[in-house]
Amino acid sequence: MILGLLLALSAHALAVPAATPAPADPAAIVTRYTAALAALHEPATFTVEYTLEQTGARSLEQTHRIFRHGDNERDEILAVNGTRTTTPTVRIFRAHAYRYTVARLAPKPADYTFVFLGPRQAGHHTDYVFRLQAKGSADFALTQVTIDGITFLPSALLFRSFAGNGRGSITFGKNGPWWVVTGATASAHVNGGIANERLTFANWRFPASLPSSTFAVAPPADDGTSPG
Repeated sequence: MILGLLLALSAHALAVPAATPAPADPAAIVTRYTAALAALHEPATFTVEYTLEQTGARSLEQTHRIFRHGDNERDEILAVNGTRTTTPTVRIFRAHAYRYTVARLAPKPADYTFVFLGPRQAGHHTDYVFRLQAKGSADFALTQVTIDGITFLPSALLFRSFAGNGRGSITFGKNGPWWVVTGATASAHVNGGIANERLTFANWRFPASLPSSTFAVAPPADDGTSPG
């Protein structure tokens, strides 16, 4: 996946601060943003569905359902190119970190210089947009962050990759008590053409636990040739 290439880069509820008047000072905004990241907790157990759409050099549409607990993941492919499968293809991953956590993707002042571009109205509150200047050289870098004016967590990121002149975006939002990824896009030059990819996340669930069988590898189907 393009996003996979570009982004190869404790179960407590998110404490959302009360909607107080936002600071006007950019340095104060970054301070509150840094504090919100430090206080952030990610869900250890969840299920989510996402749709993958690829266009350009290759056309593909898939719908996946993910089950995660800790670093264990069950990935079920539910539909391909609009056709829902009767028996989902299942893949089991262990010791597999989740790529789209806020903590993993959010820019940190230690790694980027935040340059204030201005406020942006978002419904009934104000968000804050900063251009990002990486402090070191890298093939992949974030270029812009929008900070939510209520939670002071990132609501949108822009990124670029020198490989294939890639560019894209990642968005986050509140779902129940958590701050989670809502979508991602990427485009890059691949094999002489432009390839595009979009991920859309939906149907988040946050169960207290999942059955241990969730991450068990299913035995192969008996086709009548096995002994016994």
